[in-house]
Amino acid sequence: KNIKASFVILKSQNEISISGRSRKDINVQIILENLGGGGHFNMAGAQLKETNDLIESKDILLNQINKYFIERDSEIEDNIA
Repeated sequence: KNIKASFVILKSQNEISISGRSRKDINVQIILENLGGGGHFNMAGAQLKETNDLIESKDILLNQINKYFIERDSEIEDNIA
């Protein structure tokens, strides 16, 4: 309930894949494009080339999610001013 987006990190052999899904408020495409992936506003994916460690991958994804919200909030503030 009240989940706006979800991400799944999968390690398959020596490769990390991330899948993102959202309803309508969070652009998972932007988040995963910044990790070298792509897709659509509410459905996107990426494969990480720089690591094959699940914990490190989670940290990379969380940093990118935080960056997304900082940039989004900054754009909203710019549009209000």
